[in-house]
Amino acid sequence: MPQNKTPAPLLRLRSRFDPLMQLWRHPVRLTVSLLLIIFLLPEAAALGSRFLGFGAALSYLLSTAMVLLLVIAPQFFVAYINCRHVCYDFHADHLSFTENVLLRDVIRVPYRTIAGVYARRSALQKRAGLGDIVIESRPARHLGLRGVDHVIEDIPAAGKQKAKIEKIIAAWREAQTPSAETAAAGDTDKR
Repeated sequence: MPQNKTPAPLLRLRSRFDPLMQLWRHPVRLTVSLLLIIFLLPEAAALGSRFLGFGAALSYLLSTAMVLLLVIAPQFFVAYINCRHVCYDFHADHLSFTENVLLRDVIRVPYRTIAGVYARRSALQKRAGLGDIVIESRPARHLGLRGVDHVIEDIPAAGKQKAKIEKIIAAWREAQTPSAETAAAGDTDKR
């Protein structure tokens, strides 16, 4: 039986699913969904009244439930699946993650390319006790170029998690730089 050669991550983060935050993050999706309800509801209610013999109130109620089930529920289901299955793994020398459930390619970000780690919170996130962690990465040999921001959304206690991430990256950087004793020993060997 083959063994998995990937060591366990030092830290694993997952976004927390919050329906209100999903609506807040995707206003176009919310607007389209509400417009669908507004425009489809009278037609669906008329069909229910005409063909099924329901009263107007029952027809509107059933039409609203159907539009919610067919339009809004799948959006929340996909967001929930993404929150459950997409995780950010911080290993000893790199960060790895997948963008979403459908795109299963693992993205690997070496710590040498990470320029900064930031935490941010909107007013709505503060009320929910959540925050975003932004990891700014730049190309390794081109630090003057604009990099990529990897955003880990809706993390509980984002400030504490940010401190853990910074500690992991600092430990990696510490391991990469030669200590003063090693440098002094190297200087004496050269003489």
